[in-house]
Amino acid sequence: MKKWIVSACMVSGAFAATPALAQNGKYSVKGQITGLEDGVKIYMLPAATHSDEKPVDSAVVKNGKFVFTGSVSTPRLFYVQLAGEYSGFELMAENAAINVTGNAQLTEQQGKPIHALSNVKITGSKSHDLFVKKTAGRDELERLYTKYQDDNKEIMQQTSEASQKNDTVLLKQLHASAAYDKLNRDEKAFFDTVGARTNRMILADKNNWWGPFLLMHQLSYLTPEQKEIFDQFSPEAKRSYYGKLASAELYPRSYLGKKAPSLAFADEQQKPVAFSKIAQGKKYVLVDFWASWCMPCRKSIPGLKAFYDEMKSKGVEIVSVSIDKDQKAWEKAAAEEQLPWFSFLDRQDISKAYGVKAIPAMFLLDGNGVVLAENVSLEQVKEKVSQ
Repeated sequence: MKKWIVSACMVSGAFAATPALAQNGKYSVKGQITGLEDGVKIYMLPAATHSDEKPVDSAVVKNGKFVFTGSVSTPRLFYVQLAGEYSGFELMAENAAINVTGNAQLTEQQGKPIHALSNVKITGSKSHDLFVKKTAGRDELERLYTKYQDDNKEIMQQTSEASQKNDTVLLKQLHASAAYDKLNRDEKAFFDTVGARTNRMILADKNNWWGPFLLMHQLSYLTPEQKEIFDQFSPEAKRSYYGKLASAELYPRSYLGKKAPSLAFADEQQKPVAFSKIAQGKKYVLVDFWASWCMPCRKSIPGLKAFYDEMKSKGVEIVSVSIDKDQKAWEKAAAEEQLPWFSFLDRQDISKAYGVKAIPAMFLLDGNGVVLAENVSLEQVKEKVSQ
């Protein structure tokens, strides 16, 4: 599912230029977070890359203090995250002396201890100051998002519960209700508003690296729809770090007619499952990427089951690959959905090999593992198979 955009302000050209970097070519991030216990580990991870990044640096808190050092060729966004938690904050780093202050309070969420961060203030990075100004519209969008969720809370809860119980009869009734129709209208209105504001904001910086950066930052993944925006960027913007990332995502390498980039499936005991076993006696193998938390994925499962019932005797097999990070969440969802085909957890970055940025994502292979169709819908799969 597309992450709804967290900012939507138009910024004048006065903020467009790349700030000059420090003469020594290094950055230092010195933090003082009151309330953090000694020994807490903190990571600094690249952000707005649409990839599962590894930390570029780590630090251990002592007396509430921590330090990161390094260098960047151009300003880069990082997410400073507490180890084992989602708690953290965004920081636009440049080669300068950067200071971070804030507060932390140890609390509990779903039975696990976490730190709630507050009053985080970052100084010393002009790029971060610009980043805050360019994303200043997030509060208004948060308000609109909360209203749309609150106004449709009951029907959203009802459809979620019916989906988890796989109650197709109730789901059909709910989908035909006036409340569900209102949910769809409100959802469309919200995302239309967000999309229009964000596009204006991004294109206000189409001639420099901020444009591609904001495109990557505001959306959790890119689709062919964003090509229209990307194509308006200047050559300089396209050559930038974030411009190259956006280009690779919008114009990915194609595997059509080639061997699938990965067939590294593994069972619950993490033992390899050979593709030849999966495809034995089959003409087609549909690889479906999904996750327990992806509602569009789970809504598509009844349609997949109907397709499978019709086509399994005609040479079609399905393999579901979950990109869940939490194995227990995957196991619970798989048990609820009762998938009648092969189902695996992505343990070896299969989704990354296929270039999956958004789910659900489907790839149709032949019995030898050659890609016949990529990033297609179930309807497109049906058409391809019928041909």
